[in-house]
Order: sequence, then structure tokens, then C-alpha cells
Amino acid sequence: MLKKKYIWIINLLILGGIVFGYWSVSTRAFSAENALEASYQRGFYNLLEQVNNLNILISKSEVTSSNEQRIMMLTTIWHQAEGARTSLATMPLGDRDMTNMQKFFAQLGDFSYNIAGKLVKKEEISDAEWEKMRRFRKNIQNLNEDLRRLQDDVTAGKIRWEDKPDSLIAIKKVQGMADNFEAIDEKLKKEVPTITYDGPFSDHVEQVTAKALTGKLISESEAAVIAQQAVNKVVKGDFRADVVGRTKGNFPAYTIEFTKEGNTTPDIIMDVSEVGGHVIWFLNTREVEDSKIPIKRALDKAKTYMESIDYKNMELTGSIRENNTVTISFVPKENDVLLYPDFIKVEVALDTGEVVGFNALAYLTSHNKRKLPEPEITEQEVKDKLSPNLSIRRIRLALIPDEALREKLCYEVDAELNSDRYFIYINAENGNEEQILKVVETDKGTMTM
Repeated sequence: MLKKKYIWIINLLILGGIVFGYWSVSTRAFSAENALEASYQRGFYNLLEQVNNLNILISKSEVTSSNEQRIMMLTTIWHQAEGARTSLATMPLGDRDMTNMQKFFAQLGDFSYNIAGKLVKKEEISDAEWEKMRRFRKNIQNLNEDLRRLQDDVTAGKIRWEDKPDSLIAIKKVQGMADNFEAIDEKLKKEVPTITYDGPFSDHVEQVTAKALTGKLISESEAAVIAQQAVNKVVKGDFRADVVGRTKGNFPAYTIEFTKEGNTTPDIIMDVSEVGGHVIWFLNTREVEDSKIPIKRALDKAKTYMESIDYKNMELTGSIRENNTVTISFVPKENDVLLYPDFIKVEVALDTGEVVGFNALAYLTSHNKRKLPEPEITEQEVKDKLSPNLSIRRIRLALIPDEALREKLCYEVDAELNSDRYFIYINAENGNEEQILKVVETDKGTMTM
């Protein structure tokens, strides 16, 4: 009898151990999955805010009777649309390239900028052009409603970023966010009309090819090796590398996920191009703790990292601080000319100084061996053209893209008027004023608009 009692107690302890072990593993897996989803949702909620802002701004631009107000609204639409494209690009949607949504935001922003430019020059805006803006308003309203419905489903737990069960024992299967985005992308393809105008994203303009994607086609296994080498430069630890998909579009690439032992969700996600094996972007999904290091140290960390991956002679041109990280922009410098189309962004965590993000999409799109023209006008001639009210801080040469992506060599004039700061771009070949950007200092960093 006593022996049976001991056996019963031992069995109870074993069962308790199994239950506790299962609970412990389930808890860790659930926590890791939630942390990953939180990092994904940052981009999603930024996109929600930007689309809502676009909806409001387009409506206001139709109501106002002031061309000055309309110009400001249209240029803000351009900025918000570019922000939406960036937010969309940061979300890991597997092999869904969101071509139609990216194109929609690009056309909306570029068309708005195009109309604003005509208003500045006091040119007549045709009824057909205003009709295109009204179509954009209808499309953005529909997109806003679709994204809000997605938000409600995410809040209710009906949608997750990945089609995975909520626990180790599948109680229910929730729908994946990538599938929903793909459905919205296809809906846009059917709803958005053909837009033709004088701009880089017009439907009559051929798709941009990636100029810096050079080299032979690589295999999945080669992509995994390249990705592992890239990860080793930014973080320590043992990760399992899995090639989980292939991205289509202008940048055919392998998507690689890195997962630490014991984790059920990826810690790092990366795209490596099929042509040449270039790292296009990566994101470390870890939660960044409170800021502990100064911005200056983070900037130095980013510069050191760029040099370590053979992006040399790059100039730091700006930084934005957000969510305990700082994103730093770099552009290459060639013969003392800044090549703005070829920018790269590096994100540094302010808790440890670790590089947690990298994006070379613009660089790989634009960078090539250029034959830069010689300036036809001098710095002194540029100064003579400027308003005498300006206080000049610095003048340097820079290559910038115009609205049709034609590159122009300009003098970048860093100047102040009273307490306001501006970047003025004067064409170095003909002396025309190509662009003016106002520099805005915020608690997050320096922005131009």
C-alpha cells in the first residue's frame, strides 16, 4: 500500500514537471512572438497615421480657395506619401512586394508635387488634372477604410503578422497580415486609374532598374552565407538561418530569417539580392530599452559600421531619433560632390549602440559610375544670385534628382534668414534655382521640407 502511494506521488510530480515545463516554454514562445509583432506594428501604425493624414490633406486642398495654402498642402501630401512608402517597406511581408500600393503612394506624392510646382509658377491647372486629384481622394478614402478595418481586426486578435497558432497546441488559427495586405494591394490595382503626367512615377515612365546590382546570380545557400556574415558584424549569438521566401519585382531577392535557439519567431530579417548577393536591408526585431548612450556615440557607431562593410567615403547628412533608436542617413562623396540619390540609412539602438537596421535600397537603385559635369558657374556667381538678406553658412556641390529623376549638379547653399535655416540648390551648369528646402529642428532630429 505504501509502495503504491509513493508511485502515485512520483507520477504526480512527473506530471507537474511536464505541465510546468510546457507552461514555461509556452510563455517564452508567446512573449517572443508578441515582441516581434510589436516591432512589426510600428510600421503598420505609422502607415495608418500617414494614410489618414493624406485623406485629410487632399480634402482640404480641394476646399481651400488660397493657392498659397494649396501649395503647402500639396507639398505636405508629397512628404506624407513618401513616408507611407517608407513605412510600407519596413514591414516584413515575405514575397509580397506591394507593387501597386508602393506605386499608388509614389504617384500620389509626385503628382501633388507636380501640381504644387505649377501653382508656384502661376501656371493654369487643367480640369483633367483636378479630376485626377479627386480620383486620388476617393482611392485614399477607400484605402484608409481598409486599413482601419485591419486595425480593428488586429486589436481583436483576428489577425497576426504570421499564420501561426497562438500557442504550442493549436487552439485556433488566425489570419496573416501579409495576406490582408496582398488583398488590399490587388484591390488598388483594380481601382486606381492609369495616371499619365510629367513625373518619375507616371505610368508612361519605365520602371527604374537597379544600377548597382552587379555580379552573378547566387543560390539560396550562398545567400544564407552572405546573410550570416552580415549578421556577424552587428550582433553576437548563435542563430539559425532560414531562407523563407523570394521577393519579386525590380529587386529579386532572398528573404532570410535568423532565429535564436529556443525562439519560435525570427530575431533578424534580411533581404539579399539574387544578383550579386548584396544586402538590401535588414531589421533586428528586438525590443530597444531606454536610451543610455549619447547621440554622438551612436553616429560614430553607424559610421564605423558603414566602413566595416566597405561603404567608404560616405558623408553623414542627417539623423532622426525615434523609439530609443536613431536612424542616420549617409550619402557617398565623389570628387567633393555629394551624391544624394545614393543614400543609405543605418539604425542604431540607443541602449547599447548596436546596429539594428540597415537599408541600401536607394543606393542599389541609383549608384553607378557617373561622369559628373564641370560647374559652369562659380561659387561667387552663386552668392551674387542669392538674396542679400541671407546669411551663408556653407556652399558645396551636390548631385540631386529632379521630379523626373533626372540628376542635376547643383551648389547646395546652407543659409539662414533670421533664425530659420534653408538648403538652396542652384544648378551649377545654368544658374537656375532648382529647389529650396527648409530645415526644421525637432526633438527627434533635423528634418527638411
